[in-house]
Amino acid sequence: MKARQFISTLALTGTLLIGPVAGTALAADDGRALFKAMSDFMSKQQKFSFDYNSSVEAVTREGEKLQFASSGTVAINRPDKIKVNRIGGFTNIETVFDGTTFSLLGRNANAYAQVEAKGTLSELAGKLANAGIEPPGADLLSTDIYDSLMDDEVTIKHISSAYIDGMECEYLAFQAPDVDWQMWIKGGDQPVPIRYVITSKHVPQAPQYTIETRNWKFGPDAVADFAFDKPADAKKVNLSQLPQIDEVPDAADAGEPK
Repeated sequence: MKARQFISTLALTGTLLIGPVAGTALAADDGRALFKAMSDFMSKQQKFSFDYNSSVEAVTREGEKLQFASSGTVAINRPDKIKVNRIGGFTNIETVFDGTTFSLLGRNANAYAQVEAKGTLSELAGKLANAGIEPPGADLLSTDIYDSLMDDEVTIKHISSAYIDGMECEYLAFQAPDVDWQMWIKGGDQPVPIRYVITSKHVPQAPQYTIETRNWKFGPDAVADFAFDKPADAKKVNLSQLPQIDEVPDAADAGEPK
């Protein structure tokens, strides 16, 4: 049997074995309770930090799916401080909000931008959304993850328990009109989101965004330096002029045929 035939047969067999996952009332109620418990735990945390790996998929005009990976750190001190670092193959950025100023440093370009934005993290998220800036996975940082993701059009299933990096997690699956997502929540007394996958199901080839978290720290143990440290020779520009901040590069940088 040729390799391509074997892969096709394997895929078909997997579909027949799995079939549609039954959405019983018990599974739905159980999943909703697990998700709500995670959201409640996260909403109580005022100071926390974690490391992450993320990947985002893009589909070229030729129908080829590419995956771009990044990694970084997040530190939060509610209600009004956050620091995010992200480095990937095409970008190396630092984002800081200290309750008064939103600062973004593009290390690749040695340039930075700053915007006055006094307020809370929730107010900052609203301002960024109005400006068309909505980082994928940012829902996990909201003060109420449950309300930010759930509405009457969302269905939820508790699929099973699972293990990620040796940690036992509860695996939940969600369906909404435009996107589906999956979440793996750590078991025990710190039910943090360990893995989060978003699928754009109505886009050709259903590209996904994935984030995996680790090294969670809370309270006094959390990493919490919210100073904005820019190189002395970094150039200040308008936010719209700051290049190389997206996880997905320009087509030419990604090697797309011209």
